[in-house]
Amino acid sequence: MRKEALRRAFPLKGGAKNASVPEPLSPSISIPLAFRFMLLLAFAMLSLALIFVQLLRLSVTHKQDSDLEKGISLVAQTLRGGGADELAFLELPYYITYTVYESSSKNVLATNDSLLPLLDSERANNYFEKNFYTDSDLNIRFQTKKIDFEGQKLIIECAIDIANDSAAQMLHLLPYLALVALLPVLFISFVLSYLISRQTIASFKKLRSDYDREKEFTSNVSHELKTPISIIYGHANLLKRWGKDDKKQLDESIAAILHETENMNSIVTTLLDMSRIENGKLKVETSRFFVTNFFAKLKEEFKITRPDVAFEIKDEEFLEIETDEQKLHQIFTVVLSNSVKFAGENCRITLEAKIGGNGRIELSSRDNGRGFSENELPHVFERFYKGDSSHDRNVSGSGLGLAIAKVLAKALEAEIFAENAENGGAVIKLVFTDKKNPPRNEDGFPAGSE
Repeated sequence: MRKEALRRAFPLKGGAKNASVPEPLSPSISIPLAFRFMLLLAFAMLSLALIFVQLLRLSVTHKQDSDLEKGISLVAQTLRGGGADELAFLELPYYITYTVYESSSKNVLATNDSLLPLLDSERANNYFEKNFYTDSDLNIRFQTKKIDFEGQKLIIECAIDIANDSAAQMLHLLPYLALVALLPVLFISFVLSYLISRQTIASFKKLRSDYDREKEFTSNVSHELKTPISIIYGHANLLKRWGKDDKKQLDESIAAILHETENMNSIVTTLLDMSRIENGKLKVETSRFFVTNFFAKLKEEFKITRPDVAFEIKDEEFLEIETDEQKLHQIFTVVLSNSVKFAGENCRITLEAKIGGNGRIELSSRDNGRGFSENELPHVFERFYKGDSSHDRNVSGSGLGLAIAKVLAKALEAEIFAENAENGGAVIKLVFTDKKNPPRNEDGFPAGSE
């Protein structure tokens, strides 16, 4: 039961895929989103504009009806007070016309507009007649009131010429003004929504990329740990069955368990170191030292374990650098270990220090190995990436070396690059951009100083 559960948790077949760039999302949809937002905003603004125009129309109509009632009341009061002749001196707003006529005979008693048609409606209404005038149409709002005057049935008609009413004119032009004002607002909203949506999509892509990376990281950790766990589990079973009676089996199993335990401890320790570095908890202690001496120390260390490796040191300007020597040593230990591992027999390594562009200090390591393939170059600094040897258990390592080298380089305020040499072989270059490392001469003074 336990063995089956372990198999399900750590299957022996297959393995984690090579680290790769997260699968890209669908093409950018910033413009369609911005266009949709613009249409939505346009619809909202047009709806609000229509509601506003309708409310304004009701307000204007209410005012017109109030003016008509006041006009009728004033005409009736003047008529009763002084008769039809007194209406000639009646003062009304310029846009209001009136007519007083007999209800039965339609005989006009008084008017200030002889062309006004005789209409009858005790409620305010609109009246329109096309080509009523020789040069224009008749468009009025009118209202009438029936009164008794000296035994006669009279009708007082008041009308407002909508064409000459400033409020009505404004109401007529308002939709066009709103449309003109809407165009720049829509353009600005399109630009703003495009910028916002693009930034939002970029943030979403970053979150998606982080999620995919963490998912892949978990898968790779499982892949790296499942093999030593399976081996330890297998040897533990062998010890349980035959280890007490078979000394050879006992020694082999204990050695295998210790070896795989060390591998697991190395992976976990490396991951913890990377976590501390990325969280800014790693302290950087700087000191000033000569690069030639630093390279010579590396050479002597590797000569102890690999005397067959040929080293060449190039530092024509005898550069001095200020950084954390221990962490720089850790970076180059990873780089040189990879060169020794992949270059094989007759490995030759060139350590070089020189002044690059803009006076930056460049430290590099070049070997005579196979170099990187085009597919490998974009991923060499990714966690658990092992290139074409990702499934070859004869090539030891967790694929974390260059990943932690990159994180350490960032902590040292440097950039790290991987490339292929012109004549073959891998090149790892470390470029210090910190201004506290100006080129110096043999006397320790900045290069070019007297």
